[in-house]
Amino acid sequence: MSEQPDTSRRPGVLVAILVALALVAAAVIAVALLRGGEDGSPAAGTSTSSSASSSASTSSTSSSKASSGTDDDSSSTSSPRSSSTSTEGSPDGETKDPEVEVTPSSELSLSAEQVAAGKAAADSGSGASSVSIPAIGLEHDLEAQGLRDGKVNPKAHQVIWFTGYDRVVPGATGTSVIAGHVTSGGGPDAFAALEDVELGDGIVITYPGGEQLRFEISRAEIVDKTDLQHDADVWGQNSQARRVVLVTCDDELGFREDGHRKANFVVVAEQA
Repeated sequence: MSEQPDTSRRPGVLVAILVALALVAAAVIAVALLRGGEDGSPAAGTSTSSSASSSASTSSTSSSKASSGTDDDSSSTSSPRSSSTSTEGSPDGETKDPEVEVTPSSELSLSAEQVAAGKAAADSGSGASSVSIPAIGLEHDLEAQGLRDGKVNPKAHQVIWFTGYDRVVPGATGTSVIAGHVTSGGGPDAFAALEDVELGDGIVITYPGGEQLRFEISRAEIVDKTDLQHDADVWGQNSQARRVVLVTCDDELGFREDGHRKANFVVVAEQA
C-alpha cells in the first residue's frame, strides 16, 4: 500500500499564514498614517483649513504692504487697502455693541498760551499720551502703533494712534488716526461710548509734558468698512489742518460671516 500525504493540518497552516499577512498589512498602514504630512501632505484626519487660511492671510498682507506703502515712508501717498484698515482685531462673535452709562465732565477751555504750548508739543514729535472726550466721559491712554497682523488693529482695551500711511502725531498739522475697540470679550471696550458724541463736542489730546490741545467734532457717522478705505477725511492728503480721526467698529450694518462688523464709526475733529 502506497503512503498518502497527510492533509489534515493544511487548513490550520493556511489560516496562520493569512493572519500573519493581515498583521503585516495593518502595520504598514499604521506607519503610513503616522508619517502622513512629512512630505507636505496632511496626515489622515488633519484639517488643512487653518494652514490654508494662514497662508492666504500672509500672502494678502504681503501684497498689501508692497502695493500701498505700509511703512512710515514720507513719500508714500497711497491709500490703505482693505486688509490694513479694518480696525477690527479678533471677532467678538456677533455681540451687539454694548450699552454704556455716560458721565460727562467739564469741557476744557485753553488760553492762547496753552494752545501755543500744545501745538509746540504736537510738532515736537514726542508723541501723545492720552485722549479724552469730556462730553461722554471718555479718557484713555494713547500708544503709538503701526500695522498689527496687517491691520490697524489695537489690542483689547488699548487705544492707539496709527503711525503708518503718512498719518501724523495727534495734533500735528495733517491727519492723525486714533483707533480703539467698541467691545471685547463680550463687554465694553475703550470706545464703547464713542457713538454718543455730537457735533461740536470737544476732543482733548494731552502730551507727555502735560500740554493739551482741543479739537472740535465736525463729523460723526457710520461708514461701511469698504468705503472707509477711500475716505478723504481719513486717508486723504492734508497739509493745512490739525485733524484727528477716531475710528472704532459699529454693528449698525450687521456682521460678516467671520463675525466681524461690516461698518466703522468715524469721528472727525479739527483743532479749535
